[in-house]
Amino acid sequence: MRKILYLLLAVFIVGACTANRNILNEKMAKYPADKYITKVAFGQTKNDAKEAAVAELAKLFDDLPQDEASQIRRDNIISQIKAVQWWKNRENKRYYAIAVLEREPALETIKPYYATIEGQLNAVVSKIAGESDKYVKLKHAFTMPDLLEKREELDREYRKISFDGSAYDEDALYSYKSIYNKTLYDIKINAVLSGSDDITVKTYIIDALNELGFGVGEDLKTYDIELTMDIKIDNYESNTLEGLYWSTATATVSLKDVETGGIFATFSESERIGSARGEDAKRRSLVAAGKKCAPIIKEKFVEYIDKK
Repeated sequence: MRKILYLLLAVFIVGACTANRNILNEKMAKYPADKYITKVAFGQTKNDAKEAAVAELAKLFDDLPQDEASQIRRDNIISQIKAVQWWKNRENKRYYAIAVLEREPALETIKPYYATIEGQLNAVVSKIAGESDKYVKLKHAFTMPDLLEKREELDREYRKISFDGSAYDEDALYSYKSIYNKTLYDIKINAVLSGSDDITVKTYIIDALNELGFGVGEDLKTYDIELTMDIKIDNYESNTLEGLYWSTATATVSLKDVETGGIFATFSESERIGSARGEDAKRRSLVAAGKKCAPIIKEKFVEYIDKK
């Protein structure tokens, strides 16, 4: 008898779920995915279900940066979310609701922000195009990364809403990035390593300049900036602890403007590391010195260009 009751209960639950699913499918048919973003939620009352569905759909942008400017923009989009359908499931006594966001009006809400940022980018591009001095061009180009980041943030929002996940005018973004990259590429940096032939410190410093967007070469015939790195390594056993090896790596770095002949940045950084293995102490001291130099070289280079 108990088995029969369990079986009847299972049939009842399946039937209830099927009935609710049929209602859901019927109501969702009015909101095709190519035109609407939808979320379904439930609650103990009709208002609870409606509020829960709207709240679920409002989480669309939760994984994106939440700064004040972007939050104002997203609040304008979230305000367009509406609970459009609701019903009560007779079996479980719960209320269900569907919240929708119409894609096209939401996308139109974002487009004016694109116009503002692209207006600023176009102004910078015009300044670059009107300049012959490559350093002045570079100074203008340094204002582009923040604008490009803001535009890419808009793209992340736009993709969330667009049906096929596409961004807005990706060709324009590619064009801006190409202009920025070319402006930086036109500044040639020649790297010269002296002292130790270990490339650890050199790698960190060159990577720091690559992160800015510059290509750095060696043995260049013509170049604008000379980057000199002199690496010294001092390895020795500890006088106080048996089996401990010390290594001190010192990197002396300078940047010279070839056109003026002036060295506009020079600094020296040292790192001392101890280890039970001499080679490990050496490697770690070089890594530490390289990591210490990398942000400094970026800062010195940007400071110089800003003053040009």
